[in-house]
Amino acid sequence: MSDINLRPEPSACAPAVVITGATEGIGRALAEEFARDGHTLVLVARDEASLARAATELSRKYGVQVRVTAQDLSTVQGCAGVEQALRRFGVYADILVNNAGIMSSGFFQDEDPATIRRLIDLDVRAVVDLTLRFLPGMVARRRGGVLNIASMMGYMPVPYQAAYAASKAFLLSFSKALAYETMGTRVRVSVVAPGVVATGLHAKAGSQNSRYLVLIPTMTAKQVAQTAYRRFNRGWSVILPGLFNKLGALAVRFVPDYLLVPLMGWFFRVRDDERRVLGPGAVTSNKAENKRSPEPARLETTE
Repeated sequence: MSDINLRPEPSACAPAVVITGATEGIGRALAEEFARDGHTLVLVARDEASLARAATELSRKYGVQVRVTAQDLSTVQGCAGVEQALRRFGVYADILVNNAGIMSSGFFQDEDPATIRRLIDLDVRAVVDLTLRFLPGMVARRRGGVLNIASMMGYMPVPYQAAYAASKAFLLSFSKALAYETMGTRVRVSVVAPGVVATGLHAKAGSQNSRYLVLIPTMTAKQVAQTAYRRFNRGWSVILPGLFNKLGALAVRFVPDYLLVPLMGWFFRVRDDERRVLGPGAVTSNKAENKRSPEPARLETTE
C-alpha cells in the first residue's frame, strides 16, 4: 500500500488525529469535525484514490494539513503500515479513531469463511492492534484519546448478523475497560454506539431489505459524528447518539433473551427485493446476485 503527504511541515514531531475508514460515512464525517477545529489529520483506508480526494477536499475547505496512507487494516502488515507512515510524516497519534469495519448478513453456516475472517480481523483485531500501538504513547504524554465506533447491535445478540453484532459487543466491553484503566492519565477512551445511519454499509452486506432498515429511526453520518465529537471532547466514555438509542440500550437490559433474540431475528432476517424471507442457502445466492448488479447504497451503521 502507499501513502500521500499533503502540505508537509518542517516540524520533526507533531500531533495528529488518525482516522480509519475515513473516506465515507461516519469516518469521513468525523474527519470534517476534527478538521473544522484545526487538527492535523492522517486518514487511513484501502482505496488510495478516495483517500486522495478526501484529503484534498478537507485541506482546501479547512486549511489543515492532511496526510493519507492506503492500508488494508485486516492484515497485521496494514496496521504496522499506519505506524510506519506516521514516522515518515513526522507526526504521532494524539487521537486514534477506530472506525473502519465491515458487515456481513445471513445464516452464519452459509457465510464465506474468508469474509468472516476479514470481518473479525478488521472489526476486532485491527482495533486492538492499533490501540496497543498508540495508547502507550498517549499515556506517557498524558494527553490524547481513543474513539472507537461500535454499534447498538453490540448491546444484544443479533441473528443473521451474529459475527458483526458480537464484534461490536467486544468493542463496547473493550472500550469501557480501557476507559477505566486510563482514569487519571488525561487520556480519553470513548466508544460511540450509533443505531442505523443513512449511508451504504447494509446494502454491501446484503441486508438492504431487512425490516430494521424500515422500522428503526435513522440518523445521518453527520449527526452521529457531531454528537460523538462533542461528547468525546467532554470525556464521555459511552456515547449513544439520539434518544431512541438511549432508550434502546436501557430497554435491552430488562428484556430476557427468550424475548429479545426472536425479536432481533424478526427485525434482521434477510429478505429479497420483494421482501420475501430468504432461507439458508438462498441468502448466499442473493448476495452473489447483488454483487453482480449492485443496488444503490442505502444505509449503514458504522463505516
